[in-house]
Amino acid sequence: MQAAEFFRTYDDTSAAPWSGYANYVARENELYQAVAELYGDVQRPLKPVSIYKEELTRRIRSPQVRRYLETGVSTGESLRICADLELAIGIDPAPNVPPDLFDKPPFRLEKKPSDTFFRETFEAGTPDFALDLAFIDGLHVFEYALRDFIGVEALAAPGCEVLIHDVLPRRAAEAARHRFTRPWTGDVWRVPMVLRHFRPDLKVRLVESAPTGLAIITGLDPANSLLMERYDEVVAYGMGLKVLEFMAARDAHVAAV
Repeated sequence: MQAAEFFRTYDDTSAAPWSGYANYVARENELYQAVAELYGDVQRPLKPVSIYKEELTRRIRSPQVRRYLETGVSTGESLRICADLELAIGIDPAPNVPPDLFDKPPFRLEKKPSDTFFRETFEAGTPDFALDLAFIDGLHVFEYALRDFIGVEALAAPGCEVLIHDVLPRRAAEAARHRFTRPWTGDVWRVPMVLRHFRPDLKVRLVESAPTGLAIITGLDPANSLLMERYDEVVAYGMGLKVLEFMAARDAHVAAV
């Protein structure tokens, strides 16, 4: 399936199980206690080997990186680091940045959902750029982050590296698909799990970067359309994974390469 057709099919965020920043419950500590009693959901802190911002900054500043894309601009903290690149694309339907902050090259601030960006990009024909680095930190929902990876891989230059944020939740409650806690990873943890299962040609590392981990993915192949062609199967497999089982085996998943 061609990328343009794929993103025409799935370009719709209206049903996203996502609740923004303000819908967490007021008595959060009591909620955690209740969830722990019901499901054994206890805090499992990471053993940080780095901070995710440092991992990202080091890569952006690498001489091998000239073209960068990120989903989830927020306040633009990471995009600001890209002023010396040839191209820095930030995708966010509602970025919290001054209107003129990223209005000059090398920046392209795309105020739209990432599905829409990818659809428009591929519908326009062969893109005039290829990516050296991408950072996925948009909707904290599995299938949306998966589609971000699919779009990025189709735009990847040789040697492109993809970082996915929030793949190592510290407790199951913050990995819920609907946000009801202040710290919130959503179920992005499913993405590296399905990539390891369906795409063994990729190298998928899980890194305990504070606060909630990174997946670092290399070996991308823009010509590989498996994730598009088998998308429904991939999503069904990912949704069948159980968060408590993932949490119990989190150290083993980190150790696996």
